[in-house]
Amino acid sequence: MQLWIEDKELENINNKFNNLKIEKEENFVSITVEKDSLIELLRYLKEELGYRHFIDFFCIDYPLHNPRFQGVYLIFNPEKRKRLAVKCWADGDTLPSTITLWKGAKWAEREAWDMFGVEFEGHDNLVRMFLWEGYKYHPLRKDFPLKGIEDVYLPSLNLRPDEQPAHNYSPYHTEIPTLEDLERTQKARIQKRNQIVLNWGPLHPGTHGTIWFLFDMEGEQVKECDIILGQLHRGVEKIAENLTYTQFIPYTDRMDYISALCSQVAYVNAVEKLIGIEPPEKAKYIRTMMCELQRINSHLLWLGTYALDLGALTIFLYAFREREKIMDIIEGIAGIRLNSSYIRIGGVAKDLPDGALDVISHFIKDFPEKLEEYETILTKNRVWLRRNVDIGIISEEDVYSYGLTGVVARSAGVPYDIRMIQPTDAYDKVDFEVPLGRVGDCYDRYLLRMEEMRQSLSIIKQCVEKLKNMEGEKYIATENPNVLPTLDEVFNSIESMVKDFTLRIYGERTPEGEVYISGENPRGELGFYINSKGEGKPYRLRIRSGAFYNLQIFPELIKGRTIADAVALLGSLDPVVGETDR
Repeated sequence: MQLWIEDKELENINNKFNNLKIEKEENFVSITVEKDSLIELLRYLKEELGYRHFIDFFCIDYPLHNPRFQGVYLIFNPEKRKRLAVKCWADGDTLPSTITLWKGAKWAEREAWDMFGVEFEGHDNLVRMFLWEGYKYHPLRKDFPLKGIEDVYLPSLNLRPDEQPAHNYSPYHTEIPTLEDLERTQKARIQKRNQIVLNWGPLHPGTHGTIWFLFDMEGEQVKECDIILGQLHRGVEKIAENLTYTQFIPYTDRMDYISALCSQVAYVNAVEKLIGIEPPEKAKYIRTMMCELQRINSHLLWLGTYALDLGALTIFLYAFREREKIMDIIEGIAGIRLNSSYIRIGGVAKDLPDGALDVISHFIKDFPEKLEEYETILTKNRVWLRRNVDIGIISEEDVYSYGLTGVVARSAGVPYDIRMIQPTDAYDKVDFEVPLGRVGDCYDRYLLRMEEMRQSLSIIKQCVEKLKNMEGEKYIATENPNVLPTLDEVFNSIESMVKDFTLRIYGERTPEGEVYISGENPRGELGFYINSKGEGKPYRLRIRSGAFYNLQIFPELIKGRTIADAVALLGSLDPVVGETDR
């Protein structure tokens, strides 16, 4: 299924607006518009043509081009199931803000300001997204070095700046925030204040990671809220621009570390579409099976910790009992339990070991009984109902405006599932259903994750049956010049050894072009945009985080509610900080 806008619609848009530049590739279609016409075009696409689901916004730096920065908007038509990218060059490092069209653009524009220094006319509070207020650099610019700018002298060495230290490392380091910087950052977040400002996090157990929440309280109620991200920001997109495509795979593990395999598959699919690699059929089924095992693994961790947050200790112990079995299965196949780096460009790292399918078959036969056990304890429990029903209600319009995806979007009744919309690997060859909510509250999100685990079991069972008949078939397309050979091939062939050395040192030979491919991560749409200049590493790699956009609606939903509701609401959104911060 072709997910991008159709030619006829492009022609109609081109006839209505002047000075448009249309670029078409198999996995990326874009319209470049002048700055003065940007808002008019986006409003027309949203209101007249139905492209109302905001997906992402990001910038690209072209230091030798004038203007230097280009903004890219990704939008989606939910009725026609079509994507479109809109590009616009920043004039004098400024672009018009689109927050009047989509609320989800607010954080995206703040990130672009933070990372590139692009300003947005009309933005109501353009402050740093990941870094602290007062930091004078913009790290995703091409002239910002990978290791940072070491311009702060280390006074603890008790040496004058003109003295040579006795050791072999520099007495200078990159700037780190002071207490005053953090206080300035805090003050920039909430503009209107009542008597009490409550800090929740960044190390509170209820935040499930290093997230810093600011609550402006009036009695027991939250009047205003803002979120300070960046405590786990590592500049992953910057790192990607300095690595080969294969070298970046382990970094995808460490974003959403609860569903590493799903992240790997989404990234590798994008690279394969860019290069034109078709993995073997067996590899597609293995990937699909492993992703669904990882989805159950992720939902079990969510269920256990969410129940623990709300006071149900027993479910935490039960959920981790089954999760441990999945971790053992993943370890037996990939060799590592958490950050496996098992997926490869062109297939998977190694074939399934003997007995793996038998162990998986036993698990999927046993697990439905355990699911019923969880539901017996929770689903009709009156305390569970009081803590979840009608808390954090999300509407269909919220989904489109904030760019919500995954369970969070489907709880509002929006059938947005990348496995259905843009199936990769074996998802177009297996049968499954996409459960939808009716209310959009925390309780719906609980019910959906429980049903998703059942659907994942069905997918895994179909993959197992198919893989039983594929013994001995290829699991990686090593005949392709851009695919690393297996270890056996390297050890037994000088040609494979040379190929392995060349690919690891110089990277894959990629064509010039752009691609955007996403996967259905347990936390929503995880997308990878790659801009290639024909080199062995990407010119620009953008990671579209589902957790990042899903978290953005939290401040709106918590208004008028209590801190106790904040714990339930945040847990139901299920963000992972490694992916939100990247």
